[in-house]
Amino acid sequence: MKHLLCYFACLTAAMADTPEQAAARIDYALMHDYEMVQPRLQQVDCPPLPPVADDTTFLRRACIDLAGRLPRPEEVRTFLADTSPDKHARLTDALSREPGATEVRFRMLAEAFRVTDYEFKTIAWLRQAVAEDRPYAEIVAHMIGGWHVAEIDDGNVLRTAVEAAYTALGDDFYCAMCHDHPFNGHTEHEFYAFAACFTGQKEMRLPTDYKYADGKPDEVVQPALAGRWIRTDQDKLVQVVQWITDEDTTRRFALVASLRVWSGMFGMPGQEVDISVGGMDEAEPWHGIQGRGKTNHYHRSCFSGSPRGAATWIGMGINSPGDFSQAPKVLIEEFLRCGGRLGEFQRTLARTEAYQRSGIDYNWMWRDCYLAPAPQIRRLPSEVIWKVVSGESDAQIPQVPPVGHPLRMLGRGTREWTDESRTPTSHELVRFMMNDKLIEKAAARHGNTSDLFLELLGREPSTAEQAAISHHAAADSDVAWALLNTTEFMYRP
Repeated sequence: MKHLLCYFACLTAAMADTPEQAAARIDYALMHDYEMVQPRLQQVDCPPLPPVADDTTFLRRACIDLAGRLPRPEEVRTFLADTSPDKHARLTDALSREPGATEVRFRMLAEAFRVTDYEFKTIAWLRQAVAEDRPYAEIVAHMIGGWHVAEIDDGNVLRTAVEAAYTALGDDFYCAMCHDHPFNGHTEHEFYAFAACFTGQKEMRLPTDYKYADGKPDEVVQPALAGRWIRTDQDKLVQVVQWITDEDTTRRFALVASLRVWSGMFGMPGQEVDISVGGMDEAEPWHGIQGRGKTNHYHRSCFSGSPRGAATWIGMGINSPGDFSQAPKVLIEEFLRCGGRLGEFQRTLARTEAYQRSGIDYNWMWRDCYLAPAPQIRRLPSEVIWKVVSGESDAQIPQVPPVGHPLRMLGRGTREWTDESRTPTSHELVRFMMNDKLIEKAAARHGNTSDLFLELLGREPSTAEQAAISHHAAADSDVAWALLNTTEFMYRP
């Protein structure tokens, strides 16, 4: 990892420039890709590139994405009254320094590395690392090469290994847990050799039903990384981290990290808001991965995919999304240029013209434009909705809510999987927002009509809305309840 940190430092020193310059390079690449696919998009009546968002939309979006909260009424009034040309940049800089911004990045990494409530040392270390905006390579080294690995999965190294590869490199070993992967070339033997790196002093053996010519059932497997045997006189996990951050894999490592940040601020092409008729409780756990033999076949990964809520890098050809595509390559360069610091990379993305455009609705044909030059309209993060309706702070929100907790219905995952949390819209969610006593209490807790609109929707009420409120003599609590049940509240444009 040291060579990668040195590389980050040298690149940052040699190519230091302003976030605006970095944002301009990203915008140029995004528009290059968009213009390349524009003729095809027009043929299917795909909507054109949206205009610049108004100030209320941008403020609400930035507060949600960067600070994990809705804008405050006075904050909206001040921002709208500000006529200075640099107010968007000053806003995003201020938001990125808030404690809530640390929590947003912490939650992104906690989802990626599957951090649970009882990992007190890991939670404290990760929050501190995020607050200091340490390089992502350092965070990966600690989370995969440190004590966190020993605290998760109850010693199930198959699960730990497959999730580590997915988290850091977006590499798909799921099918290879049971048989040679039919699509990406990973073999079952290769996966077991990789998993052997996570066993500590214990042996790793092939399954009792192993059927390929490169090994025998129940045979001891030597630890190896992509066919390269690891040294026996060095810590195995240290070598795993070195392999992940090696110069040969740095670009993939950097792209997966940058796409994870991008996904939080823009969404991803073809990433539809999850529609769940029932609810999200009881995400499917890791059944049957007990060690060796037929019991370690996990059919879900082979047939319907893992339940990922964030962008799924697997299968999207992240190394070469298209011969013409420039945006993914530029994201890599800018991520490395800012030293692999997630906070600084967020700050750069917030400076782009793309981020300041109005949101685009989900449309499958946008998938041709690998990274669309505008944010996708998405449901609010679970934590933002929950803080509004419950009054709880970030510190009070559990990492893994218990069964039956409203956060589970809102899409907060179990951390069984990397990037498991979702943003579903469901009948259950509608019933909760309309009928739950918690919503009644939340509606009674908020202020006057003007402040309600500013806080919940980020704008003043229209003339028609004012007239309707007056006509029905609606109480403030009734107005709050009505606003909480609008799609305008539930989604970020």
